[in-house]
Amino acid sequence: MARANEQYAYFSVTGDFAPDELTRRLGVAPDSAWGKGDLHPRSGAARRFSRWSLESRLDRESSLEAHIADVLARMDGNADAFVAVSREYGGCMQLVGYFHAGYPGLHFDAAIVAGLARYGLGVDFDFYHLWPHVDE
Repeated sequence: MARANEQYAYFSVTGDFAPDELTRRLGVAPDSAWGKGDLHPRSGAARRFSRWSLESRLDRESSLEAHIADVLARMDGNADAFVAVSREYGGCMQLVGYFHAGYPGLHFDAAIVAGLARYGLGVDFDFYHLWPHVDE
């Protein structure tokens, strides 16, 4: 039997900035952040850019649409600041899916489209179809 699909979404900006300064501006702590020049924990290489990310709070079996809605709701807590930061650094809604049991499809209803537009977000899709092992 195939494993359950796993998916999640997060807001992210990258560029040349101090992550602590973005945290101050946005009024919420990131779920993940690093600064330009910080060392990558696995490779030891210096990071070439800063990144600041805010993730969905839902479990990874929830639909991508629900994850997007949750991230947008988190951003709505300080909408003006998120609009400014997103426009300044090219904000993106990152979608990640590990599909073990087939692709469930993806539908952006009017509320999701309006939310993405409100923040001027691009959307990046990282989807992986993971075939079960032949012996399973």
